[in-house]
Amino acid sequence: MPSGRNGVILDTPGGPYYTELPDSCRQIGWQPMRRMFFSLLMLGAVLAGTVFAVSQPLSRPVLPQRSFQQMIGEHHRYTLDFLVFRDLAEGHLQLTAEKTPGRFRAELEARTLGVASWLTGERTQRYVSIMEEDASGRLRSISHESSIHKRKWGKWNDRGKRYRFDYLAGKVYQEKGENGEFRPGPVFELPVEQSPVDILTGFYNLRAGVYGPLTAGAHMKIATFTTRGISDIEVEVLSDNERLARPFFPTAGTLLRIKVDPEVFDTGGADLYAWFDETGRPARGIVENVIGLGDVYGRLNEEQKQP
Repeated sequence: MPSGRNGVILDTPGGPYYTELPDSCRQIGWQPMRRMFFSLLMLGAVLAGTVFAVSQPLSRPVLPQRSFQQMIGEHHRYTLDFLVFRDLAEGHLQLTAEKTPGRFRAELEARTLGVASWLTGERTQRYVSIMEEDASGRLRSISHESSIHKRKWGKWNDRGKRYRFDYLAGKVYQEKGENGEFRPGPVFELPVEQSPVDILTGFYNLRAGVYGPLTAGAHMKIATFTTRGISDIEVEVLSDNERLARPFFPTAGTLLRIKVDPEVFDTGGADLYAWFDETGRPARGIVENVIGLGDVYGRLNEEQKQP
């Protein structure tokens, strides 16, 4: 894999792709690297996997909508590449039905591999959302929990954060804890005009067309929660001209630019790009300029075939 003074050329299914290597890449220490590795993995798993695609003439992309029932049972397995390194980590994203009618469970889990596992303390990170379909036909969050399981100084430790949504009381309760024990935290008012959702609930609503059709030029904001209160997930469907500037992505399908609060995945606030194939499946993605280190690529495991 060739490299230059300021960057490297990555071998991708779409052909050679050049990415910059800023000076900070050589200056960063092991501790920031540990945190960075796993933040990138979780972003990559939500956003994408690689699917081999034949180039087609540019057209206005429209993402095929899928009902929640059609998405039940989806189970995508991912690996992550960063700079000149391949298969740094693995993860999965799945949606299942709960026993309570109309409720669903989304789970995003990832763990580091090889040298990345050593750097991060054999770290496993999980995001779990319980959601339900409301009277309007969209998903709303019931609970959202994130947890980190890793070894430090020879001992295993679990840290977690949880949001509970109480629609009768009009409140959102945030809790933090360790080893399965949570303590009360801030309490937020649920706005009447629009109910905020967690990142996974918003992801499935987006694919189902709840926020509107994903046609070229569309721009939407999805309300979510952070420790500071309500924030926005911003989604933009790139136009034909904007797509020309990003040759890594096939010309077919739908390409999104996404902005999330850095707190959601503990990142430095880099832009995210997600490409959906013609079937509506998240198929390729990039997290750009993370912590000044360059671009990150997520891809489906090669043995996972297109449905």
